[in-house]
Amino acid sequence: MAGYVVRRFGARTVDGFVVALPTVVLGWAALPFMEVVVGNRVRALARREGAEIVSSGLDGQVVRESLGDSVTAIGETVGTIAVGLMVFALALWLLYDWLAHALFGRTLGKAALGLRVERFDGTRPGIVRALIRSGVIIGVPTAVLVVAWMYALAGRSDYPMALDVAQWVVFGGMFLVLLPTHRALHDWMSFTRVYSTR
Repeated sequence: MAGYVVRRFGARTVDGFVVALPTVVLGWAALPFMEVVVGNRVRALARREGAEIVSSGLDGQVVRESLGDSVTAIGETVGTIAVGLMVFALALWLLYDWLAHALFGRTLGKAALGLRVERFDGTRPGIVRALIRSGVIIGVPTAVLVVAWMYALAGRSDYPMALDVAQWVVFGGMFLVLLPTHRALHDWMSFTRVYSTR
């Protein structure tokens, strides 16, 4: 049983790298765009805050507030771009996981580790079951992260994002480890099972 669980987690890890590669390429390609956006924001802040500082007669309090406002605004801009890349990666992972299971019954990670997803009659999951499966394991944590990021961008830090995602992953994983069928929550909800092809 331990080998089976390790292979399932290994398959997810391989799939994570498969999704991370295009995300890193997109992030790398977006660097010039990010430089322009951040540069424009810095110039606009410098003009606005500089005018306030000069009109205040170089008041120390105004200088401190202007610097703090500038750092916050630049941090929000960079954070928004980073969140955009993360949402892209999670949406890509959801799409990849869904289509790979619907069309082939396995992802590249599962194929590499000798695993396949099927219905109880031995057929591929199909579009609907694969969507349910991917939605439970990737869609729900993604939705939690997006809500948490919206809270963070609104300046609220009281939303326990990491805790919610961790609880969901642990809850779903408990099915895999503790139940004798070794089916995870997304397997139960989509009426599928993962079996070894080796």
